[in-house]
Amino acid sequence: MSHTFGPRRCRHADCDGGAPGAPVRTPARTPMRRMSVGRCGAPLLAGHRTPLDVHRLAQQMAEVLVGRRAPEVLRAHVTVPVREELRRLRGSVTCSMAPRLTRVFHQPLGTGGMEASAVIDCGSRARVFAFRLRREEGRWVCTRLETDRRR
Repeated sequence: MSHTFGPRRCRHADCDGGAPGAPVRTPARTPMRRMSVGRCGAPLLAGHRTPLDVHRLAQQMAEVLVGRRAPEVLRAHVTVPVREELRRLRGSVTCSMAPRLTRVFHQPLGTGGMEASAVIDCGSRARVFAFRLRREEGRWVCTRLETDRRR
């Protein structure tokens, strides 16, 4: 049984369609640091990877929740209410080893905003927390924090 497929067409109306049989761009093939552009000038998928500075902030917040880092270290990256919440929650996640993030998910919120969640691997149990970020003076600042712990 043979299948006949026509040439791939670009989904953008003003594009010439590209070469037949050319590989399709996917998020995994798209470069991480820059936005790729198709032949027609329309942006292709930017990728699904969480920005490195957001991942690093999530790791540092996980270290605070486990009790291995002081909340004051994150002063430039969290608002005052979030820092107070981190002080209250410091050491609330029991983890016999250094916290390791298994997953960090993110979702853009308009211009200059992002919502993210992270999964902490604590041996036999996984813990989660979610946070909102906004861009201020070239860095991400956490404005809201929620964990799986009850208040």
